[in-house]
Amino acid sequence: MGSSQSKSSPRTFLPQTPVQFSQDLVEVLQNVPESDFSRATEHSLKIESDVSTELTKIQQEAASILSQAWSKTESAPAPSSSSLTSEESLANISKLKEHLQARLQKIEKKAVDGAKAGFEKPREELIKCLSNNTTKPLMCLDEFNAFKDKLESTIN
Repeated sequence: MGSSQSKSSPRTFLPQTPVQFSQDLVEVLQNVPESDFSRATEHSLKIESDVSTELTKIQQEAASILSQAWSKTESAPAPSSSSLTSEESLANISKLKEHLQARLQKIEKKAVDGAKAGFEKPREELIKCLSNNTTKPLMCLDEFNAFKDKLESTIN
């Protein structure tokens, strides 16, 4: 009964006066390479570069902590008792070195996993929304803001 009235049909508004655009304007608009997809791609690349710079900062901090630990172990005074032989000392140093390298790898892995885990869900939701609304990217504003907030909270 009322089904034809509830369906929304596209409306076309006709101007009262004829609208004409210059050929130069039409050519410029047709030659603009930027689209929603390219903007999204550029944004994604910027986020990836920001994440990679943060990861390099974290790795540099971990490397500096490791080098400080190495310098402390190298500058530590030798034990006064001569009960340790040089072979035992070398064995202890190699064990300590392996232990510190394992800790560095764990720290780096946690940093990478933490960054990836924090970004995956908001990123996937944003990609899904943009895929579903290819002609209406503004419908994904909430997902974008959630992703942006997660990025800012991780960087700061």
